Amino acid sequence: MSKFKLAFGIHNHQPVGNFQAVFEEAHTNAYQPFLELLKQAEHMRISIHQSGILWHWQQEAHPEYFQLVGELIDRGQVELMTGGFYEPILIAIPERDSRGQIAMLNNYLKKHFEQQPEGLWLTERIWEPHLPKLLAQSGVKYLPIDDTHFLYAGFELNQLTGPFITENEGYQLTLLPIQKRLRYLIPFGTVEEVINELKAQAERNPNGMAVYADDGEKFGVWPNTHEHCYDDGWLKEFMEKVEKNSDWLEIVPLGEIAKQKPVGRAYLPSASYAEMLHWALPPIAFLEYEKFEKWLKEQEAWDRYGRYVRGGHWRGFLAKYDEVNLMHKKMLAVSNRLAEFKKNNPEKSSEIDVARNRLYAGQCNCPYWHGVFGGLYLPHIRQAIYANLIEADSKIAQLEDDKKLAISSIDYDIDGYDEVVVSSEALSAVFKPNRGGNLIHLALNKHYFDPTDTLTRRKEGYHFKLDKAVTHAPESKTASIHDLILAKEEGLKELLREDWYLKRCLIDHFFTDDVDFERYRSGRFGEEGDFIVEPFDYNIDDNNQTLTMTRNGHLWRPDGVIPVRLEKRCTFEQGTEYVRIRYSLSCPEGHRVSVNFGVENNFNFQAGHAEDRFILIDGQRHENCYLDSEGAYNQVGGYSLLDQYRDVGIAVMADRLSDIWHLPIFTVSLSEGGFEKVYQGTTFINLFHLELSENPVKIHIHIHTGAINTLPERTVSIPVVNP
Repeated sequence: MSKFKLAFGIHNHQPVGNFQAVFEEAHTNAYQPFLELLKQAEHMRISIHQSGILWHWQQEAHPEYFQLVGELIDRGQVELMTGGFYEPILIAIPERDSRGQIAMLNNYLKKHFEQQPEGLWLTERIWEPHLPKLLAQSGVKYLPIDDTHFLYAGFELNQLTGPFITENEGYQLTLLPIQKRLRYLIPFGTVEEVINELKAQAERNPNGMAVYADDGEKFGVWPNTHEHCYDDGWLKEFMEKVEKNSDWLEIVPLGEIAKQKPVGRAYLPSASYAEMLHWALPPIAFLEYEKFEKWLKEQEAWDRYGRYVRGGHWRGFLAKYDEVNLMHKKMLAVSNRLAEFKKNNPEKSSEIDVARNRLYAGQCNCPYWHGVFGGLYLPHIRQAIYANLIEADSKIAQLEDDKKLAISSIDYDIDGYDEVVVSSEALSAVFKPNRGGNLIHLALNKHYFDPTDTLTRRKEGYHFKLDKAVTHAPESKTASIHDLILAKEEGLKELLREDWYLKRCLIDHFFTDDVDFERYRSGRFGEEGDFIVEPFDYNIDDNNQTLTMTRNGHLWRPDGVIPVRLEKRCTFEQGTEYVRIRYSLSCPEGHRVSVNFGVENNFNFQAGHAEDRFILIDGQRHENCYLDSEGAYNQVGGYSLLDQYRDVGIAVMADRLSDIWHLPIFTVSLSEGGFEKVYQGTTFINLFHLELSENPVKIHIHIHTGAINTLPERTVSIPVVNP
């Protein structure tokens, strides 16, 4: 007798760089107990996808999990699915890397479980129409994808009764429509509600099918779900009810459904699940989308017309967040460099494999976007990506055996304007002349570390919900994560700030006279100059290994506009881990003026309140010296940030005394656990009180980086170099 089939798939993943304790907690609370219950329910057969990151961790930390998976495979209860090994967004990386990542996971699963996967888990279900060719060429025959994608293409829900076939250039791929209603019901609805929904579908579509495929973290990692699924017995009850209704209902792996004849052709538009498209929108559009959705629901029109309301596009994150774009373009640069080296040196395959593995790890999707689950706001995830990309880049440089220092101009971030890229054995740097002459990326190649990886505070569309957030979860244990509005601590609203410039380095302020530390920390400070985001002219001197950036700008004062010329010359040396900056400031046309000139640098050593990471002022460790502390010091010579955990630090020294301010950068973001405060780095200001005239005032600042024992002990009054 034919039965209604529920094709059931689970996707498990942890990001590159996530804390070991998080891996362990997720394994203990979700991955392991889920399979243990599945083992008891022999009537259930499902598909499982895990990222290679998680497989590798479990192989080392929990070999018994491998044994359990193998046993379930042998019993026919589990079908494995492939994907990119390090869970990349396939449309965001070069196709050669997509193919390589899929092959890497295929080989891993073949080696450890003797399975050749035919289905692929599409990371974040981010689809573009060119994918069938790429996937078919990689041996993929089917993938589950949201019914949302089909609705955007004009399908009706009642048409999604089986697999569909699509193609690109004749390369075929089977698509299985995941039901959003089931994603929200399992496990957040009651078991009875789930069974009733399936029963209703079976009555409408006898001998038909439904597809459920979603994150395995819903079964034990998301808030309250471990207690709900295991302690309160939701998952066991679900499995028992499935068996009790086995006269008409059968749980099967996705691949079994994919083998059925398709019910039609489908050509889907670029899309992801609805929430992702919403998150990709800029703040104003984000709110308008929510208001429009709410209005349609109030008009009882959402069910009919909601499919015509869609948000943005995943690639919108590259425009929404400069930090995502910079990371993405770093990844592309490393990938292109590796591909070029491989083309010219095919005999060095084993060495290339090492660099390629680090590149692939740097393509893990999590910090390349931000939503309730996205990792951009998590500094340890961002820094892990940069660590892998910098390591890959460094290994390629070693293979090239080219130790020359190079300074070149290229549109690095693809905004239509050239950046200046400095590459040496010790460090790599990217300067942005078109936007304030800022230093926007600094890779310490020997330490696989970017200390400038901070996050700019910006308005998010969900911030208005902070007024409704509560610090204690409601008693209901089954509320969907999409509905909860929690705050992890009180007072988060007071931390909301909106920066109007990218929080990186060599940001040039001219403060009004009323600006003090308190006004600066509040974000309500007066700015007289036009040097922070405006363009600088630049010149590269290869012989002297210098970059000179110049702007003829202005001070805007109540009694008139005063012309000011600012020049910053950055000098590098091959093999060294420091940058020498010479500022030259003058007032042409006979003007004389007093100014409060501030040089802002932002650094992130990840742990804001750890004992092994701290600030020194003039070489002294003060009582409150945590990276997330605040401080204001008058007429001192320099500051240092030391990270004893990684044995790396930065010392910023000037040839004249200045006031030094430092304060933490805290963002307020929404995660699956609610609103939370996250340390994103520390802002430092060197404040110089200067008298400007036609005769240039020169300030020399050195930025030393490297292992702690290589940093200068003295941070006061450095010798004048190249006056």
